Amino acid sequence: MNSSIENTCPGPKKSWNRALLQGLPIFMWMLLLILVPLAIMFVTSFFVKEGVQVVHRLTLRNYLEFFTNPIYLPIFFRTIFLALSVSLTALLLAYPLAFFISRKVTRFRSQLYMMVIVPLWISYLVRIVAWRTILGRVGVLNSLLLALGLIREPLPFLIYSPFAVYLTLIHIALPFVFISVFSSLEKIPSNLLDATSDLGANSFQTFRHVILPLSMPGVVSGFTLAFVIALGDYIIPQQLGGLNGLMFGNLIVSQFGYAFNWPLGAALGFIMFAVAVAILFFSQKLGSSEGFLE
Repeated sequence: MNSSIENTCPGPKKSWNRALLQGLPIFMWMLLLILVPLAIMFVTSFFVKEGVQVVHRLTLRNYLEFFTNPIYLPIFFRTIFLALSVSLTALLLAYPLAFFISRKVTRFRSQLYMMVIVPLWISYLVRIVAWRTILGRVGVLNSLLLALGLIREPLPFLIYSPFAVYLTLIHIALPFVFISVFSSLEKIPSNLLDATSDLGANSFQTFRHVILPLSMPGVVSGFTLAFVIALGDYIIPQQLGGLNGLMFGNLIVSQFGYAFNWPLGAALGFIMFAVAVAILFFSQKLGSSEGFLE
């Protein structure tokens, strides 16, 4: 009888083999599309370009170029600052909106939620062209201000400037931050908020000691998404930034394209990748828990 039970019940070895087979497609997908390209980029970053040829000789010249060339570090830090500014602004705009829709609205909650995320259905390039139309010298905004008599000539800082890049990146990142914060707020039990009211806490105390701590995983996740989006974008600076709106991603693209210096482009790309991984690791530590109460 015991032998029959052992034959019918799958052992730990069979369960482990089944789990291995189920995870094999995901592992192969990550290996071929993520790990192998990263490994190729990392190895290429140690090669060097001599003339028009890429010489397969290991060297740290490309990384030293990043630290010694007076062009790269200022643009790199400017890109980091802009990405942080975009992330913080998107969070400050998305959190009150997500809080209002998730906690205050009852009748048209689904419709308002869809209105916020509907820009994700529109092509990325179409949204960039739309902002060029709005911010251009003869665009919608300048034409409106001229018609109202508020300005005498088109405002020069609206287009081909860091301001245009900043504004457009916020528009791109805002739906992602909203979704993260909204999902986190939706998970907070209503009976927990009722309990704080029964204990005599006012609205501000409830928000500070209950809602905000429990929504922190969504806040951290949304901030990280916005930061990564803004950090690696190069199309918006190219289309709306002009010379003053140049970002680190444009330098990487130029090395792979116009300069044909793939080793230096790989080194710059891997530096940006390392920064993004560090931010993701740090945010994972902050948002690993489901929230905590003070």
